[in-house]
Amino acid sequence: MTLATLTAALLLALGDGAAAAPAQEPAAMALLKRMCGRIQAARTFTVRGQVSLELPVADGTLATFFNEYDTAVRRPDGLAAHRVGDLPDFRLVYDGKSMTLLVPGKMKWATTSAPPTIDAMLPVADEKGGLNMPFDELLVADPCAAIMAGVTEVVTTKPATIKGKKVEHVILSGPQLRIEYWIDAATALPRRSLVVYVDDPQRPHFQVEYAEWKLDPKLPASTFSLPRPKGATQVDFREAASEFQ
Repeated sequence: MTLATLTAALLLALGDGAAAAPAQEPAAMALLKRMCGRIQAARTFTVRGQVSLELPVADGTLATFFNEYDTAVRRPDGLAAHRVGDLPDFRLVYDGKSMTLLVPGKMKWATTSAPPTIDAMLPVADEKGGLNMPFDELLVADPCAAIMAGVTEVVTTKPATIKGKKVEHVILSGPQLRIEYWIDAATALPRRSLVVYVDDPQRPHFQVEYAEWKLDPKLPASTFSLPRPKGATQVDFREAASEFQ
């Protein structure tokens, strides 16, 4: 199970007009819609995330990998992400015309054409290179539509505290995924999210700790540009993307 699973499940569910209406607890939906509304209204935003994900190792046993992501978004046509940590250092930028990758550890650089919106780019990144960004449901034009895809129940549980701040806890359940959000009561922004792939016998987990949200910052065009660095070798897009896994 990889990060691509989440995006594939969401896209399939969004296209299924016959899906059953979810059982929505009003308080849970109000929290979720407030969170989505804040992110959706931002024309630009940046956020850092510490991502932990469970992936199978050689014998099939799940191992946990930790990575840090710095992400910048410009709606509707700009995305930049940088990953460092247990998995290979990796950079992706998208400017509404092309996607460009850099793998600094191997000095591989690649670029390919892309659709004019983030929403259209994300499935193309998967198709062309098996790429899916963490918390990609928050990057699209309508976060709540992506989050609710395939969900059959939405409820709250008792509030929690993260680093001294009160957070509301929302749980979304469906046949493929259980998704949880811990939402800052003051800002309505997520502080933590958790995905459990309940349709997999091993039930792998994918968790994000969010930090340093900045809504509507001024982002120069260079944020979404990644010229080939001196000494980097240009390779096929899929070859560079294979380093993401």
